[in-house]
Amino acid sequence: MIFKHLFTPKWKHPKAQVRLAAVDKLDTTKDVEALTTLALEDDSIQIRKKVLNKIDDLGLWWKVYKQDQELKDIAEQHISQAVLSGSNMLSNDIREEYIDRYAPQKTLEKLAFSDIAQPQRVKLLKRIANARLIEKAFKEGEEALQVALLELVYQYDLTKAVLKSAKGDAKGQLDSHLEQARLAKVMPKQVAEQVKLILAKFNALREKLDYQVVNTQFNELGQQWQSLELKWLDEETLNVQSSKYQVLTEKLTAHIEKLKAQFDADLAAKKAQEEKQQALADYTKKVDAFEAVLNEAVSKLDVESQAALQSQFEQLQSMLSESEYKTEVTSLLQRLTKLETLLNTLPEMIAATKEFQVTLEQLKQIEASDDLAQLDALLATQKSAYQACNAVLKSLPSELKQNAKSELAEASKVFLDAMKPLVDQQQKLLKEARKKARDVQRLIEQGRFNIAFGVFNGLSENYELLTESHKEQVSKQYESLQAQLAEFKDWQKYASAPKRTELLAHLEEKLAETDIDPKVRAADVKMLRIRWNELGRIESEEEKQQAQVFDEKIELLFAPCRAYFAEQEEARKQVIVEREKLINQMKELEQFSVEEEGGWRKLESQFNRINKLWRGAGSLDSQTYQALNGQYRDAYAQVNGRLKAHHQNNAEQKQALVDEALAQVENENVAEACEVLKTLQKQWQGIGFAGSKSEHVLWQSFRKHNDAVFAKREEMAAQQKRENAALETQQRQELANFDNLVIEAKTQSELTQLQEQISGLDVLGGLNKIKKSLLEQVDVKLNELFSTLNREKFSELVSAVENNQEIPACWQGKNVSGISAAQLLLRLEILTNIESPADDQQARMAEQVALLDEKLQGESHKLDFYLVSYFAQAKIEGIEFDSSRILSVLNA
Repeated sequence: MIFKHLFTPKWKHPKAQVRLAAVDKLDTTKDVEALTTLALEDDSIQIRKKVLNKIDDLGLWWKVYKQDQELKDIAEQHISQAVLSGSNMLSNDIREEYIDRYAPQKTLEKLAFSDIAQPQRVKLLKRIANARLIEKAFKEGEEALQVALLELVYQYDLTKAVLKSAKGDAKGQLDSHLEQARLAKVMPKQVAEQVKLILAKFNALREKLDYQVVNTQFNELGQQWQSLELKWLDEETLNVQSSKYQVLTEKLTAHIEKLKAQFDADLAAKKAQEEKQQALADYTKKVDAFEAVLNEAVSKLDVESQAALQSQFEQLQSMLSESEYKTEVTSLLQRLTKLETLLNTLPEMIAATKEFQVTLEQLKQIEASDDLAQLDALLATQKSAYQACNAVLKSLPSELKQNAKSELAEASKVFLDAMKPLVDQQQKLLKEARKKARDVQRLIEQGRFNIAFGVFNGLSENYELLTESHKEQVSKQYESLQAQLAEFKDWQKYASAPKRTELLAHLEEKLAETDIDPKVRAADVKMLRIRWNELGRIESEEEKQQAQVFDEKIELLFAPCRAYFAEQEEARKQVIVEREKLINQMKELEQFSVEEEGGWRKLESQFNRINKLWRGAGSLDSQTYQALNGQYRDAYAQVNGRLKAHHQNNAEQKQALVDEALAQVENENVAEACEVLKTLQKQWQGIGFAGSKSEHVLWQSFRKHNDAVFAKREEMAAQQKRENAALETQQRQELANFDNLVIEAKTQSELTQLQEQISGLDVLGGLNKIKKSLLEQVDVKLNELFSTLNREKFSELVSAVENNQEIPACWQGKNVSGISAAQLLLRLEILTNIESPADDQQARMAEQVALLDEKLQGESHKLDFYLVSYFAQAKIEGIEFDSSRILSVLNA
């Protein structure tokens, strides 16, 4: 056996240590077969790993990956890095097989966003089937990639998410897809409704009987059916509706054929009727023409045309008798019969017409006159001539009466129009006389005889201006009233004499009075004059002397009132001046400027002041006051209208604030409602007076809504205060419990859990200090515990490295950073500010940049992380870690 080992190559030696040492002596060029055999078949994992690292052939790593379960993870790292980096050392077959069958999800995701061809990227994204990655690739990709990814975008319903990032043709296709999707939702229902409507219209046509309408609408509906986008209907619905359409069209076609036959028959009947109407119209036209010629001959008194008219009549009669429309021409034959009678009586009509013309001429010869004396005679003569002419007119045939009546009426109208001024004047006088006669009769019946005498005098004047024929119409009333007034006049003279003496005596008594009240005296004077005038007319000498004495004494009786009324007149003039001044002031307010701040308030103040002064100004007689008051009211109306418009505007603004305040009553956010109401209150103060009727009502409503909201706030504040008090008691107890738990906690997990619980506890403001104190207490204990554990942990690691012992379990884990052991060691030295070997300075700089980039992205890690990753990666790579460099890091 010993002799056998002497001639066996060292790499085939049974001892692993010998084979391991032989690996270093094998050449990667000459001993490829031996190295390959060791890498694939050696029993020692350490030897296989070393050989693989020595050869570093991706094809060999691939074989190991597929058949060596112990080195599969390390082999996958090499293959994965080669695939991700796009290394040319890896064949395309291996690359594609790895990607298609073995690559993990994360590797595929990284590869999908690496620098690879577009078809491969699309293929990978389809395989990954991750909607988020597809969306990311679409948003970051160019137009060609976006177009290639559209199928996946549609599959994972990402259309809306990526639409804004789409470019060019991809955006156009996405828009089209969205539109098609929209139509796919809308169109089936819409087309179904259209189909239903068209079929209903088709069905309705079966009830219609108008051929033209049915045929036209049938063709239109057929075109509408052909234009429908039936592709939107599902196959079952399409078959059902098409079947209905086919049945309806067949039925309608048969229906239309029947209607067409009926329509053609009706059209032929209509044509025959039109021909009949045309023939009857021609007959009527000829009869009308004959009648016109006959009437013209009658009007012209043309006896010579009778023979020609007789021949024309016979032709018409023959034509109508031979017509095929016997029944329809009966009325025309009857007209001809009447016209024949007229034709036969033509000589007699001519004689009657001449007689009428003679009497009409006599009527026209009566000339009108503006002489009032001739009025009655002219009217009587004209009336007699008119009656004679009218009597002759009645004997004329009906064919001539119309024209004759017109001539008679015209002749009569000419005369009456000429006489109208005189006739109207007499009628007016007659009307006034009748009215005055009724007034006089009424006054007599009321016992107002003095007034009746005056009205009767007016009646007499009108009566004298009337002609005799007009006087006859009121003569009986006139004479009756004249007799009644004459009788009263005699009685008045008998009764008035003692009363005049009595009034003069009463006047003497008044003159003797010494205690005089001007107003009372003026009223007495007025009353005495009225009573004197009621005693009737002054006619005899004695009555005239008594009237003179009465006038002298009444003047003496009124004398003391003159001075009083003179003073009153001065006061009246002063009042007029004052009121005119107020009117001018009110007119000036019409142009008062309100542009400056407080302008409306000043205008309103001036307006109220002037109005108050007007009401307090002195009194005037009614006529003067009405005149001045009219001027004042005009100016007042202008200013008041201006103020009312302003008040109305203010009222509308305040009403809007009231409505907004009412809306805040329903606002569940009471704090927000209160802030809004405070703003509304400021706005209210900035708005002027809203009018006496509206201001109080609006303010009460506005205040009511404000009070409701603030009352709600106070109630909520009180409720919140009560709740906070109960909550504070509860939270104080919870914090006290946590305090006890912190004191009792011994382990890091307990303290960390307490820290999370206390941090997540939401406490009232007054308890924040207690909460903060508890968290600080937890931090102190954690720091103390961590410092103790950390020192022990690092001391244990340093001891293991120095003594070349196994790494403690707390420092063993996985390398999730994805970088090599050499890179991790450089990062450890960078973090502890330890110098790296001179050969690694360029690599160190690259790692510094990588660390800085991770820090900017928020992905930086601590020293512990890199130590665990380094030890894990060194184990994977099968290398001995550099104890001196590690100890430098740990002792830094």
